[in-house]
Amino acid sequence: MFGINPGTAAGKEDQWMLRDSFQPLADYIGKAAGIPVRTDITQNFKSIDEHSGKGRYDLLLAPTNVIGRALLDAGFVPVAKFKDLHATLLVSEQSPYKTVASLKNSRIGMLSRATLMGALSADLLNKQGLLLSKDFQRVQEIRFQDTLVSLLLKNSVDVIAISHEAATKALKDNPGKLRILANTDPVPGFAIALSKDMPQAQAKKITEALLNMGDNASGKAALSVASAGGSVGVTSLTKANSAEYAKVMALISASQKLYPPSENN
Repeated sequence: MFGINPGTAAGKEDQWMLRDSFQPLADYIGKAAGIPVRTDITQNFKSIDEHSGKGRYDLLLAPTNVIGRALLDAGFVPVAKFKDLHATLLVSEQSPYKTVASLKNSRIGMLSRATLMGALSADLLNKQGLLLSKDFQRVQEIRFQDTLVSLLLKNSVDVIAISHEAATKALKDNPGKLRILANTDPVPGFAIALSKDMPQAQAKKITEALLNMGDNASGKAALSVASAGGSVGVTSLTKANSAEYAKVMALISASQKLYPPSENN
């Protein structure tokens, strides 16, 4: 069974539409392994966590934090990843803030600290000596990134922390009005992981097929419609390893201990 969590960035498409978008990828993997591959697609993070921990899945495609938990809790092995991710701090073009450290006592808008982008942002600020709990005049946690951009354009906040992809779009949509203050270090994004119980020969076949997707037409076609994390159009995967996902899980844990998510996030 191939468990798939395309993430909330994929939108709330009908499950049949999601199934259709990932079926070419499942077929590609099945052909490489010489077995039929059935899919179980859900945008419910709790459900995918529970099923991966109970041995229901042989393969798992999911966001960074889900892959990390599957690695730590159930021994899943990440073998191929989509693109790396990082968060970006945006300010207005005329903002007096030139460094992250200078943001003390400013008004910040950010994604929930319970999200990967929120944890990355909190970690970046902490490394510059700033704690969300005491060093800002106001902290607003907003669910939608376009809302954060609107708040910044209206001068309702001084800085926002969003995904680099969203920041790039905001800069393009608002030329001359915004600028990047800082980027976090990149972390691995969506990945495909294999069960620790998968036979070694089969795991090798699947891993090689995944890493060679960009070299053949059927692989590129399968990836081009698989909207993992909104990454429509990706035509190749790169090698993933357990260490990088364990590292990002440690970062998330440290950030959330420093500034625990509230019950509303």
